[in-house]
Amino acid sequence: MSEALIPNIELFIANIDPFSRLPASLMQKVTSTVKITYLAKGEVIASPKNEQDKYLFIVKTGAVEQRLLDGSLRGRLEEDDVFGFSLFSSSETRYQITAIENALLYMVPAKTIYHIQSHYPEYAQHFTAKPEDRIHSAVESTWSDMGDSSFFNRVSQVCSDKFVEVQSDTPIFQVATRMREQSTSCAVVKNQGQLVGIVTDTDMIERVIVAQKSTQLPISEIMSGLPITTTPDASVFDAAVCMMEKNIKHLPILENAQVTGLLSLYQLFQNHRIQAVYLINKIKKSQDEAELARYMPEREQVFLALANDKVPADLISTLLSIIMDTVNQRLIEIAIARLGAAPCDFCWIASGSHARKEANLLSDQDSAIILSDQSTDKDKVYFRHLAMIVTKGMDLCGYELCSGKFMAVTAKWCQPLSIWKEYYKKWVRSPDYERLLNLSVFLDTRVIYGNQQYRQTLVNEFKEMTAEPIFLSKLVRDAVENRAPLGIFHKLVLTKNEKNEKTLNIKRYGINIIVDLARIYALSAKSDTCNTSERLLAANKAGLIDDATLKNILSAYNFLKSFRFSYQFDMLSKGLTPSNHIDPDYFGSFERKHIKDAFRLIDNWQQFTKMKFS
Repeated sequence: MSEALIPNIELFIANIDPFSRLPASLMQKVTSTVKITYLAKGEVIASPKNEQDKYLFIVKTGAVEQRLLDGSLRGRLEEDDVFGFSLFSSSETRYQITAIENALLYMVPAKTIYHIQSHYPEYAQHFTAKPEDRIHSAVESTWSDMGDSSFFNRVSQVCSDKFVEVQSDTPIFQVATRMREQSTSCAVVKNQGQLVGIVTDTDMIERVIVAQKSTQLPISEIMSGLPITTTPDASVFDAAVCMMEKNIKHLPILENAQVTGLLSLYQLFQNHRIQAVYLINKIKKSQDEAELARYMPEREQVFLALANDKVPADLISTLLSIIMDTVNQRLIEIAIARLGAAPCDFCWIASGSHARKEANLLSDQDSAIILSDQSTDKDKVYFRHLAMIVTKGMDLCGYELCSGKFMAVTAKWCQPLSIWKEYYKKWVRSPDYERLLNLSVFLDTRVIYGNQQYRQTLVNEFKEMTAEPIFLSKLVRDAVENRAPLGIFHKLVLTKNEKNEKTLNIKRYGINIIVDLARIYALSAKSDTCNTSERLLAANKAGLIDDATLKNILSAYNFLKSFRFSYQFDMLSKGLTPSNHIDPDYFGSFERKHIKDAFRLIDNWQQFTKMKFS
């Protein structure tokens, strides 16, 4: 090949995944071995007879199809598609390549691929024949630069040993002195060898200086008693969520009753990412709806900071859910302060993505109220007013009204526990379209405020009924109606949005399919967990899905969520409104290839599930 062509080839291949991930020196070696072939429409490249005939193909222009030796169609590929991976695996698939349009192909010799696999093992996984392996590597590369603050680490790997340990009767001034000498912002307090409290520099300012307390008093007078703790082998992810939910900034690590380290939010959310903590504090102290709404642009800034730093999608969703929880809870408190104490026992439940702790910037409000069976019609009037205040407040804060009216302000969804039992009984026994829709909303619930037992009573009462095969088979039929959007060319099938533009709805045809199927498996496993990832883990523990399927679906799910957040981040950064409808021009080679891999895994899982529960 003429050396004059190499720069052009390198420029093109450098944007094609997986070659785009290779270092420049290796890329030059690859491009120097590339061969170019032109196929006229109808022209054929036969199945390779030996190693010298094996190539990894890149479609530069045109389109080709692959047919197996029996003549059946294996796939169709177009510009920027890469194929031939299976020729370099132990389970080699032989097929014939035919141009269905005039096509220009770049061909990377087998010798070059083997060289990468043997001499550069860190890149070998990108050239595997299996889409599940490629999607795993894609997820890993998405989060490869998270460094020592990785949320997948154990707490023991990232905790600090900079803290002061004091006894409960130690005078305040001595504790403050030791904290200053050891340059730490936290002290743990013990009594007879047991952890009994924690004190921070903020506590010193607010509870001693501002409150004008004597520094001669024992530290027990100002400490926060019975602090929440974690263990060394807990995940950083879980610890971070715990601190955000409980609104605490320091988490002692306890092992055999000894404090072995301290985890700080400042370690996990460095620089401007700590804004999430301050936002939650502001929300909790807001006096009315207007003040709450003024803080909501900060929610967008929290998202932008987290997405920019490639924080795992699960954690971004969880933090956005915690913010949504806090807004919801504060609005309920504001409503009660305005209307007077609730006339009877109740609980406010969230449903949908909010309940699953999978909120995003586009999450609307799905909610309901479960009342005590002793409630009266007069009580219902009170709760209707409460729901109106909360629902309008949520809307003012950027959480749109549910288009299906699945909200506590709708009279149907503000009922006593006995009525809710009748609802569920009717839905489960005769799940027609409307009742399946209701179930899809109210099988995902979480208590935001009030009596937790009401929701648990519903879950326990219907756990056996919702695990019955006949009921699950009806859910499966509904769940497989939406197929993963891959056409015969293995092209992404696009749908029109409200502006009549062709886009990929990654939520409806990707993420939601996994959510729906995970719910079915969790019901079969009689698990009352609500989060999609936790449901998949519960199904695996119950033996309903094997380890390989668990890994594949979690990888596909995490990749699609990360990609959606990345797209929404870019839209916001450009001053545009974020959406679940993604412009196909946004896809690069990396995204297009791995979205296809994710959809193939989802489609295979749909078909397997259909057979399993039919």
